[in-house]
Amino acid sequence: MAGWGRALLSPAALLVVVQLVWAPDPYGEECRSKTYPPSGPTFKGNVPTYVINLDLPPSRRWDNLMHDKKTELKTVVQNIKDIANTFFPSGKVVDIVDNKIAHLTATLPYPFNEELQGIANSSGIPLG
Repeated sequence: MAGWGRALLSPAALLVVVQLVWAPDPYGEECRSKTYPPSGPTFKGNVPTYVINLDLPPSRRWDNLMHDKKTELKTVVQNIKDIANTFFPSGKVVDIVDNKIAHLTATLPYPFNEELQGIANSSGIPLG
């Protein structure tokens, strides 16, 4: 009986490899050259410039950026949580990071600890 399992595994593995090789490009665009300035279907406009004023208190330095990018940051954090929950479906890993590891930021040297706390406060994302 074990011989049949091995005999079926090889064709199944081969089928998976063939599917991966013939899979369509997930990004749907071909490589392009000489496309400066940027354009095309994926161009979303020029990248904005932000000035981080280091004369401000560390907890306030990132407020302007967080005001504009809060939604994007929340999306990135949620994607990381989703990946973690894929591997650890109980949600305990995300809970530990969100609630129990946040106090470790207090061990970071000044001004990094206060900057992280400021980013968390401005964005509404848990410090962990």
